[in-house]
Amino acid sequence: MDYLTAKKDFLNGKIQGCKNYFKSRNYRLEQGYCEIILDNLSGAKEIFEGLKDEDFRAHWCLVMLEFIKGEVSLYPTYFELRNFLEIDLNIFIMYCKGEYVEKIVRYADFMYTINPETYKFIGRVFLNNGLKPQAMFFLKRAKDRFYQDPELHYILAEVYKADGDIDLCKKALETCLEILPNYAPAKALLHQVKASN
Repeated sequence: MDYLTAKKDFLNGKIQGCKNYFKSRNYRLEQGYCEIILDNLSGAKEIFEGLKDEDFRAHWCLVMLEFIKGEVSLYPTYFELRNFLEIDLNIFIMYCKGEYVEKIVRYADFMYTINPETYKFIGRVFLNNGLKPQAMFFLKRAKDRFYQDPELHYILAEVYKADGDIDLCKKALETCLEILPNYAPAKALLHQVKASN
């Protein structure tokens, strides 16, 4: 096994052998993620504590562990939320760690104060994992709180199109294009929707 194989396996839900590979080759961050999946939160915390000054993702992992434990003393950064929240929620869903996901998303309002795209990130993860009711809860909250996000309206348009609600789809695309007139995916989808009616 090499690093890319181990990483790919881990990200595809095949943790068997990954932890030992990462540990034996001193890939501490990756080992820490394996510890979380294996429910060794104290072991994961110890690893991330040792890395937090050299790897900003380790700081994010410590924040996540605090969310999971319900003992928040650390704050995530705007970019940590932008870069890692979706990826890590997706990993937890893939590994059937619904309890971890639930505990992290309880802090959605808190995370929103740091990055207003938080609700959209959470909604997109749920949508991509076939959890549409949960996704719509967060996407609608995103719309209520951060209306000026063109990507959000585009995501909603795709949901409405999949549901067969062409009127709502068009409205969401038109809103997207009012906010950002040259948003190419929205222009293409609106053209496609109009052409099919």
